[in-house]
Amino acid sequence: MRETRNRTVTRGAILVLAAALALARAADAGHGGVPAVALTEPEYLKWLLDSRQPVVVVDLRSAPDFRRGHLPGAVSVPLAELDRRFAEIPTQPMVVLYCRCPLEEAATAYSFLETKGYANHVVLQEGYDGWLKRRYPLDSKPD
Repeated sequence: MRETRNRTVTRGAILVLAAALALARAADAGHGGVPAVALTEPEYLKWLLDSRQPVVVVDLRSAPDFRRGHLPGAVSVPLAELDRRFAEIPTQPMVVLYCRCPLEEAATAYSFLETKGYANHVVLQEGYDGWLKRRYPLDSKPD
């Protein structure tokens, strides 16, 4: 009986902790923190690209930076132009956003797309620099 009671207490504590973390994340998003965003790892994106899975990769950096080098198959929609060019980004399949900026800026783009009805989008963890750090391939021709 004591073991069952301990399990119940442990499960309850885990649920309370999970709820507290969720509320804290929501509170941070509303008070100057980083809005909650879905992230994906560079390794997963590379696997998607290598296995030719349907994915749209969106480079939020400036057009000149894009021309110097970008992730394979990426399309350029600079962050400064997102509000008027977002319709160029399809809502399906998965959309992966990346930049060479703080997470807060990528999170702003993520949140903006969410307000426009996008539900299948993520931000690339570590962005462009994380991709480079792993020495993954780049395209340097304009797409």
